[in-house]
Amino acid sequence: MPKSAAWEREDEVLALVCDALSSNGRLVTVQDRPDRGGQARSLTVDAVLRVTEDDYDTMWAADVCLASRKFDPRLPAAMNGLRQLLIPPLTELAEQVGLRATVGCRAYVRLTGISRNEWKRMTNSYVRNIYDRAVMALMRPDKEWYDSEVGIHWLPNDAQPNSERVTLHFYDPFIYEGFRFSKAVHLKLTNQLPRARAAGYPTLLILDQKSPRYVDWTVNIAPEPLEIGEGIAFLVANRGVRLDACVLVNHDDSIHEIYHTVGNTCSSN
Repeated sequence: MPKSAAWEREDEVLALVCDALSSNGRLVTVQDRPDRGGQARSLTVDAVLRVTEDDYDTMWAADVCLASRKFDPRLPAAMNGLRQLLIPPLTELAEQVGLRATVGCRAYVRLTGISRNEWKRMTNSYVRNIYDRAVMALMRPDKEWYDSEVGIHWLPNDAQPNSERVTLHFYDPFIYEGFRFSKAVHLKLTNQLPRARAAGYPTLLILDQKSPRYVDWTVNIAPEPLEIGEGIAFLVANRGVRLDACVLVNHDDSIHEIYHTVGNTCSSN
């Protein structure tokens, strides 16, 4: 996700959380943004929140990150790379046959342990396979090709006169996986938040489950907030870290305290 869009969503998430948690005598406000040149420069978290409730008045260190691995921040670059490799040859083919095409495929990110040269070779092979399927679709009476990776539909040239010759969209590259926390969740739990806790701040992890704007596929149904909370409890115990609370911003922007609560009733772990 581009930094401007990421920061815009981060601001929105913090505002949603502060508004939702400020009720029944509890007030939560953003006091500082250390990651944007704020006053608490010894911290590397996204925000310092002031939490007041009765006689309780404490600054909390809060970090925001996407909850699911499905929202890998490298996906936009992978999508753009496929567009650059696929659109020109498919457009040339479409012009040759006098048709338009809609093409669906999956954008993948390079896995750890695979060299850049090997990944480039694999990507070029994937692009060639998509092109070959486009050619095979032309040979079919319905001018279509659909399999688990690629969907292609050729249309008459006048079917969508105001569109590009080739329209490319993407499927969920993690559709065959169950829910998995993003890499950022693990980093926050073992890096930024422990440092803030060592500096004397209670720590809050805010998970964002709303699909980023660059995701143009329909995301699999996400686990219920309770299940995500159980997952966080397992991670905290498994990694031997300490976390004071975790809040989930669900796909509909609803707020859920899924691991302990923010304020003077928070549990020490």
